[in-house]
Amino acid sequence: MRTVVVCVKTPQAGQKIAACAARMGLAQSVRSVESPTDLFNELARRTVDMVLVDVSLASPDPVQFTRVVRGRSPRTSVILAGAADPRMAAMVVAAGARGLIRTPSNDSDDLLVALTQAIMFASPRPRKNEASAPRQRTELKGMRLTERELQVLRGMSEGKSNAEIGRDLFVSEDTVKTHARRMFRKLGARDRAHAVAEAFRSGLVC
Repeated sequence: MRTVVVCVKTPQAGQKIAACAARMGLAQSVRSVESPTDLFNELARRTVDMVLVDVSLASPDPVQFTRVVRGRSPRTSVILAGAADPRMAAMVVAAGARGLIRTPSNDSDDLLVALTQAIMFASPRPRKNEASAPRQRTELKGMRLTERELQVLRGMSEGKSNAEIGRDLFVSEDTVKTHARRMFRKLGARDRAHAVAEAFRSGLVC
């Protein structure tokens, strides 16, 4: 597994990142820091394969921030995460970032989902002949997800809020929450990030 450094705003967010990484079996690979200064110090100390940065910490100029990271550590992939418009996403990619994962907000829970997406994005993909069969599964731990639960899970894996998922599925936000609670129980997941991690790992979403 590649080495990943996640730049977050608070110690509490860092603790959530650490707990999420542990649930994914990646405690030794993922480290959190709480400021751009700490991030640059980490890059100077060791080789880092990927950095995931809360876009609010890259302000006021995420584009220049991306260029600085890439200039100091050319082999490090940069992924930003947070609430940003498509124009900003295009600009940071043009500056050298691998991408910008859009989340409904910049809070730590949304960043956890972005972390899961980024980890799976950075992980080596299985060969095509190995990937085709498990990607079709809709069962995990002996529990079958309904089609609606799977749709909610896919929406979460894309970083969508419950309200956005509801609009996509033409159901209320409360209905989405009900499907999510049932889906969490079936997956044995504690939260969104844990559910998305389990889904990626099992091939429920890709």
